[in-house]
Amino acid sequence: MNTKLTLFAAVVMIVAAAALIPTLQLPGSKEVSTLVGPRLWPLSLVVALMAFGAFLLVDTRKQARKEADSSMPSESNDKPIESAQAAGNRWSIAANRHWYLIAMTVIYTLLMQTLGFLPSTVAFALAMSWLLGARHWGLILATVAIAVVLIQGVFVFLLGIPLP
Repeated sequence: MNTKLTLFAAVVMIVAAAALIPTLQLPGSKEVSTLVGPRLWPLSLVVALMAFGAFLLVDTRKQARKEADSSMPSESNDKPIESAQAAGNRWSIAANRHWYLIAMTVIYTLLMQTLGFLPSTVAFALAMSWLLGARHWGLILATVAIAVVLIQGVFVFLLGIPLP
């Protein structure tokens, strides 16, 4: 398991380093007329990707040293345990939630082009809140309202980018 995580962390850092080159070629805020330049968001993501990759690499190496130093090898991480109940729940919403989230994001992108920003974002925030486990309608409606206001505020007022 440690070898897979080490390899994954190394690949993440290599991808971040490769993405850094074209990101630094984007114009900064001093070169454009907006408050925030086109370089800020991709550069923030690349730096975060590098930092998280480095953290994962260091943490994985620490765990590998701990396991090597311990006298008893741990066999619990080597073999996955699958009970009959877990096998029966393989097709539940919780087991496939990630696929539903990806599908909802694609549908949101398509709906935004046809319906526009406001109705699409309301439907998307409602569906995502429910899929992520919110069941109290007050909390769901608050999430929808906050999402719409934040996205509208950031893009239209702060960045000056009109929404469809």
